[in-house]
Amino acid sequence: MPTASDLPEAGLGTITGEENALVLVLQPGEESLDCGGLIALSCRRGRQPFVMVLHDGSASHPRSNAWPPECLAALRERETREAVRRLGLRPERLLMAGLFDGPTPGEGPVFEAIVRAVSLVTWARDLNLILAPWPGEEDPATRAAHRIAAEVARRNGIGHLSYAGRSPPSPEATVEGWRLDIAPCLETKRAAVAAHASQTGGVVGGGPAPRFDAALLPFETLLRPPQEARNG
Repeated sequence: MPTASDLPEAGLGTITGEENALVLVLQPGEESLDCGGLIALSCRRGRQPFVMVLHDGSASHPRSNAWPPECLAALRERETREAVRRLGLRPERLLMAGLFDGPTPGEGPVFEAIVRAVSLVTWARDLNLILAPWPGEEDPATRAAHRIAAEVARRNGIGHLSYAGRSPPSPEATVEGWRLDIAPCLETKRAAVAAHASQTGGVVGGGPAPRFDAALLPFETLLRPPQEARNG
């Protein structure tokens, strides 16, 4: 099994097949940073994914007096809708779930409510593959998002893949997955990332958020969740 630094390259058809995919993301902007190439390639291929953003992004600038949380949430939704438009996604293929920014639950009644909501989306939109963040060891939010996706996949009998986002595996980690060549739509991805101006310091101030260098890479990493994560 290869390490994260030497995964084989593969085309979109090899990775997702003919499945109808749900891209589940935690925060506005991550759909473009982490999966913008996949979304753009899918749209060009004529198999538009469905994108669901869990949190509203309202806590991205907690010290801003000019941008209280409700204004930030509205701004970040507008940015997200413009970003996916640039990727080629139709407006009805985006759902902003609107959870107030805070810890992502990995268990309990709120977790169950989110699982039911995501499950309903997969049923209503005939989706049979869910892509969610890699369950990072040090990031409880990505572990919770993984648990949500894993539980939805288990209950509904659909496929489950992870994308390497905010907490990717270390280059030396042994993983199973692929590198998706996004060079043909790299500029499209960059344009989508640029739509999130509140995160680059261009609107709200405060400088760019971390990880924006991901928009410069000509590939995206898709992984099979580790066996222990798949089971729990």
